[in-house]
Amino acid sequence: MKIVGKIESRPHKLRLHERRLKAVAVLPTMATLGNLVCGMGAIYMCMLSYGAGGADLASKTLNSTRMESWFPTYAAIGCYLIFLASVFDGLDGRLARLARKTSEFGAQLDSLADIVSFGVAPALLAMTVARPALPIPELSEAARVWWRIEWVLLAAYVCCAGLRLARFNVENEEDESAHQKFRGLPSPGAAAALISVVLVHEEVIRVSRLSNASVWLGAALPFLACGLGLLMVSRLKYFHLVNSLLRGRRPFSQIVLMGFLLLIGAVVYPQQTIAALALAYAASGPVMRLFRREPAKPAVAAIDAIDTSRGKNEIG
Repeated sequence: MKIVGKIESRPHKLRLHERRLKAVAVLPTMATLGNLVCGMGAIYMCMLSYGAGGADLASKTLNSTRMESWFPTYAAIGCYLIFLASVFDGLDGRLARLARKTSEFGAQLDSLADIVSFGVAPALLAMTVARPALPIPELSEAARVWWRIEWVLLAAYVCCAGLRLARFNVENEEDESAHQKFRGLPSPGAAAALISVVLVHEEVIRVSRLSNASVWLGAALPFLACGLGLLMVSRLKYFHLVNSLLRGRRPFSQIVLMGFLLLIGAVVYPQQTIAALALAYAASGPVMRLFRREPAKPAVAAIDAIDTSRGKNEIG
């Protein structure tokens, strides 16, 4: 006798492993959010600059000559906001490592803030300066093609910044010794080089009213942005400014000389000094690669050692 029982089958739902964030480090997160807010503020300055159409240059900032020399236009204010964002970007990682609160959440949030502050915002600032003087419908066909080329070059900068940040997240190590050098130009360094030229452009139109110089600077910005983007995705080595230069001991005379030169530059030509330093750092990667001597391969070195020993034996 065969008894057949009723078997009830309930559908089993496959539950994926949920990763829930329980807590975050307060100070590093606030610093990263400060970076993001500065990037948004720079984008807002681009909107104000486009809406003003050059009228912001005629009005004095806060009715102060000193303030006007530093913040002549909305674009200049946006550039300084990017520099402030780089300060926040340097603080968040250091605060996290000092508090031993480094996490995947902090790394992802930092990259999201960086793509805004050092990717989109600098490209928009450069686009604000390089935009045509006339409205788009009134441009000639050649001028429209030129503007499209500039737009593509600036878009390439943003794409390279995103690729650079994504690659950094994949290859990043939490060890402090891994932050002595970078592979490829860091996005804050690329943004600093780009917006420093924007600052020089705003200073040129404020002081000398040299239309030719301002036009050339504006036309060069998209090509500079594309070159900086390629440096970001390259494998060229760049040293960490804080970890490589400011840490450790250095001769007293060298410290005095560096401080003296920086003080003179900051007082006499501040915008030009910032541009020179930022562009020099961007160019340091290709220059070091050009003058760096490659080490000899092990096989070649062994053959040279054997030949040297044979020569000594024959002489002896």
